[in-house]
Amino acid sequence: MIKNEVVVEVRLILSLLSERKTLSVKRIEEVTHYEESLVCIALGWLVKENKVRLFEKNGILYVELNILIPEMYY
Repeated sequence: MIKNEVVVEVRLILSLLSERKTLSVKRIEEVTHYEESLVCIALGWLVKENKVRLFEKNGILYVELNILIPEMYY
């Protein structure tokens, strides 16, 4: 797998999250048909870039789009 391919997968996952806001990792795998390892690589990238946050609920790992409010200075 090369970096350019991962970038394409990252963009698709971001697009899904922008539509649905929160998805389980399993649901991302189901919708994209990507293997778990590819989803984990893409999510790691997105977490590092502070685009998403991960949280666990009832033993299920979820991903949520990280909406950042820009700081305002007066």
